[in-house]
Amino acid sequence: MGSKLRLLTWNIHKGIGTDRRYRLDRVIDVLRDLDADVVCLQEVDRGVPRSSFEDQADRLSQALGYDHAALGLNVRVKKGAYGNLTLSRYPLEDIQNVDLTVPPKKRRSGLVVRVRAGPPEGWLVANVHLGLMHMERRIQVRRLLAHLFEGAAPDQPLLIAGDWNEWTTRLVHGALREFGFHVARSETQPRAVRTWPSRRPLVALDKVLYRDPIRCHHVVCIRDDVTRVASDHLPLMVELEAPLSPQQTTAQQVDRISPE
Repeated sequence: MGSKLRLLTWNIHKGIGTDRRYRLDRVIDVLRDLDADVVCLQEVDRGVPRSSFEDQADRLSQALGYDHAALGLNVRVKKGAYGNLTLSRYPLEDIQNVDLTVPPKKRRSGLVVRVRAGPPEGWLVANVHLGLMHMERRIQVRRLLAHLFEGAAPDQPLLIAGDWNEWTTRLVHGALREFGFHVARSETQPRAVRTWPSRRPLVALDKVLYRDPIRCHHVVCIRDDVTRVASDHLPLMVELEAPLSPQQTTAQQVDRISPE
């Protein structure tokens, strides 16, 4: 038996639904029902007029009862800012908001945390919201991988979750596959699960990637009357399992990665 982890990723669109109404309570209701161990959210506001100047990270963590939270603010607006939020029922350590910005594009980052659960080194989780251009995303992914491999133990469970803004699987079949990553897929479908747009999902913008020796047991996209309207993305939840003892691995891979 290994250590199991239920992880959910969701771009909540600042709590503004497809009906153009700001209703963070809908997001809270969905997350409460799903009860994931770790939640990776994107487009989370703090002090922005469109979301009633709320500190959404604080409200979400308090309402859902997550004792551990990390917020990486990426984009400053005229009043306030927004970014990525990771919530966890387990302690978070080594929190870093890794700058993935490719000028002159919008500021982007990867919120990296160590979740203290299961294996001796815990789970290393990166919460991302990547850029709109393929070459931008390619640079961002390689920068993130260089950072992750530098700080990770050889067999440490490593996950990358979030809004990839990727309509295809070019990154998955390129740099990511080269370093032992797999995209979490449904047992009944060979392709990544479609999550956008929420009312009629056409593409798999939201993905969870994991590397060996992690095993993926279950993947589900939550599509119901509430999630169709709560955001323009659908939430994606995966159940993963990692061995509790180290295994033999190849040498450190960081030397093979060029950030550019």
